[in-house]
Amino acid sequence: MAKRNWIYVGLLAFISLGLLIDAAIWPAGPPSSFTANDLVQMIGIITLFAWWQIEDAEKRDARRSSVAKVATIMLAPVGLAIYLYQTRRWTYATIGLIAFMGGILLAAILTLLLGDWLILQGFFPPSFLPDH
Repeated sequence: MAKRNWIYVGLLAFISLGLLIDAAIWPAGPPSSFTANDLVQMIGIITLFAWWQIEDAEKRDARRSSVAKVATIMLAPVGLAIYLYQTRRWTYATIGLIAFMGGILLAAILTLLLGDWLILQGFFPPSFLPDH
């Protein structure tokens, strides 16, 4: 499997782990304030999106534009869309964007369902956290 595919799998696992951490720590829902997990997730997701683009560009012998680089930092899905539409025909870019984001959405939904199930089974919150 190509390195960019492993990066994508890592992105899915990273997002899933962050959602499971949220489910474990805040089974009734996250607080209204920004958390450390939010910061780690934000930096990790941006990094993995950019790393995927770098590896894809290297594999395709393409170049990431400055606009795609900045947009990825500001809002990763927008940066990904810009990169894909700059390096592929619009039909392949559209299919790639839908598949990439659809995989993330599917992983997130399945992880949220898993988190809810773990809460119902009593695995979350873990015993080291005080009762709410």
